[in-house]
Amino acid sequence: MKDLSNFRSDIKLIIVSFICFTFVSCEPNNSDNTAVASALALVTNNSSSSSSSATSSCATTGTCKIFISNPTAPMNAGISGFDNHCNNSANKPSGSHTYKALISDGVKRRACSTANCSGGTSENIDWVLKPNQQYKRKDGTTIIATTNANGIFVSSLTNVIDPDMFDGASDHVFTGVNADWTPGDDCSDWTGIGNAMTGAYLYADFRTFAENSRNCNTMVGNVYKGKAICVEQ
Repeated sequence: MKDLSNFRSDIKLIIVSFICFTFVSCEPNNSDNTAVASALALVTNNSSSSSSSATSSCATTGTCKIFISNPTAPMNAGISGFDNHCNNSANKPSGSHTYKALISDGVKRRACSTANCSGGTSENIDWVLKPNQQYKRKDGTTIIATTNANGIFVSSLTNVIDPDMFDGASDHVFTGVNADWTPGDDCSDWTGIGNAMTGAYLYADFRTFAENSRNCNTMVGNVYKGKAICVEQ
């Protein structure tokens, strides 16, 4: 819809520009020329603002944050369900940007198809981490880590993601990615059946994004309380 809106704005700009050019060229002494020129400037400014708004992201407007959702994530709601969960989480940081879940099903969302994305970002599908981007905790100050050119973490995290979420039992999150960022177990595309690749987000080591494969049912019980890693877009 944003692309269609921008297209319409561009058409309006062309039409108004043509009219303004006609008036200014044919009637150089007309006192209305100033008003016409002002209208053109206004349309141009609105078009520019619309385009800027459409491309706005945390990377261009400030800090990109990551937090752990609360409460337990809906492991049978699919990728879109995880994203909705992140944006409706009670502990979501304030701000206008949306969040997506760092979760993979290998089809609708994927980090890499080869180990550590040897083929580059072309392997990404709707991936949530931006290339060469620094990420911080929800406080907007504490650095978590910086991604590489392929949009993945390939070294130890500077700080754990969200220590406030630790209660001695719920230090696990759904990820669906293996240690090399290729697709892992995903509860049968997050329908809640089978096993899920999980991570332990309290350790400053990227490998814990793929700590273990566990039965999906146990991840929503009182033992692990599986949550989602939510990344600002």
